[in-house]
Amino acid sequence: MARTSRLIARFLCLVFNFRSGAAGAEHSTPPLLQDLRRNPYLPVSHLFDAMHPKVTKRSSASRRRERGVREADRLSTLPDALLHHIMLFLKAWEVVRTCVLARRWRHLWTSVPCLDLRVREDEHTNTPEDFPEFVRLLFLHREASARLDTLRLRSSNVDGAHDEEDARLWIRTAIKLGARVIHLVGHRRDWFRGSGLAQLEHASLVSSHLKILKLSYALLRGNILEQLSSYLPSLEELELKDCFISACEISSASLKILVMFKCDIFVNLSVAAPNLVLLRCISPIAHAPSFQNMRSLVTGTIILYDYAFTDSFYKDFSKDELCETTDEDDDNQRYKTRHGFGVPPEGYGLGYNDDYNYGSDIDSDDDNKIEGGRNILQSLSNATSLELLADAGEVILNRELKSCPSFSNLKMLSLGEWCMDAEFNALIFFLQHSPNLEKLFLELKLNFNTRKPLDSGVKPKGRSFACKHLWMVNIKCSEDDARVHKLAHLFRANGIPDEKIFVSYLRDKKITEFWWED
Repeated sequence: MARTSRLIARFLCLVFNFRSGAAGAEHSTPPLLQDLRRNPYLPVSHLFDAMHPKVTKRSSASRRRERGVREADRLSTLPDALLHHIMLFLKAWEVVRTCVLARRWRHLWTSVPCLDLRVREDEHTNTPEDFPEFVRLLFLHREASARLDTLRLRSSNVDGAHDEEDARLWIRTAIKLGARVIHLVGHRRDWFRGSGLAQLEHASLVSSHLKILKLSYALLRGNILEQLSSYLPSLEELELKDCFISACEISSASLKILVMFKCDIFVNLSVAAPNLVLLRCISPIAHAPSFQNMRSLVTGTIILYDYAFTDSFYKDFSKDELCETTDEDDDNQRYKTRHGFGVPPEGYGLGYNDDYNYGSDIDSDDDNKIEGGRNILQSLSNATSLELLADAGEVILNRELKSCPSFSNLKMLSLGEWCMDAEFNALIFFLQHSPNLEKLFLELKLNFNTRKPLDSGVKPKGRSFACKHLWMVNIKCSEDDARVHKLAHLFRANGIPDEKIFVSYLRDKKITEFWWED
């Protein structure tokens, strides 16, 4: 559905550009379209001048031609809800311009439920000349009874067309119109230096209607996150991507989904969300958050990278990564994988510098310097699906494993390299504490290469586990990783037959899957 709507939206843009550039058609073209053909980058006030053209008497031949076009225009026969869905994939100024496509489209833009005001760096020549004035008129001409569902915007424009004060005004206007979703994006190019970040004021975020808040490249202080229950009592989903967090607590009684992706956390952050159902904590930087009161959690993903918790991380940060943001970055689509929110396919690291050995070159003396992450496994104990990925020698998960509870509800578990020590102690510990496990995914380090023969014998004492419901073990590894043989013997010794073990080998960046046969 989304793919089809996106293709139709692109087609509409092509149709609009074709019609606005057609030569010799000026006598039959509406005034606004004629002006757009002469100057596609009209001042914003002129863009709205011809929204309600005068009705003139037409000849019978003209009416017949229009009737023939209308009969062939099947797209315009779709209900408003479907046409509005197609408009979700257009920017706000493109939505307004659809009013000249056909009479059916003339007023559709005034009730569109989503306004996308994000301007990419390569789109400046296509946007209205006076952007703040365009947005003011956009809100002014909206149908009074039409509720605004979603607002997407950048905190400022790189060429100064609008600033943070404009963005805050538009957020307040959207909230007054009953917006349920707000997606605010700063600028990745200046993110690491602390400039270009979106900065929120609590006065701009007071709403009883807002349910989803997505922030990218934003600076978040305590007065916003610590009082979410007061400012946003209906908030159900909070997504933070590449944000700077200086708050000590994220507290919300209504929050059900929390995603934190590559956020710089400068203090010991604690998350208290008793009704949280889904948690994704992906590659936090400087500090790992701690969690408490997560009794409702169903699905959890924790991906940690020890090197990001050291002072050396910032010295090795690659400035080449800081290009301008794109809409694709904003939507976080490229980080989703088969088993969960997932990681980039090259490994568990942050993608800045991945030349480190297992454990990310963290010395044993530095283990105590890694802060945060307290009770991280205890807080996940009620979940039915868990994804815990990190490199070998990872500190926080191994530390918390010592006080690991029983995961009696756990049905699906995905573990990374940190569980693959010589005797698989962490893996066995998890299996001993997950009696109802049904599916197990083991993500071994893909560049692990050893042809050294491994002892495939399994010491039975203290290494047995009973997972009577386990019907699938999926091992993803490099083709030359001999540890897969030892793992197969471990499972076989505990009653898991070969036909339930699947191995995925990475060959020339392609995954080859097959049943395990010794």
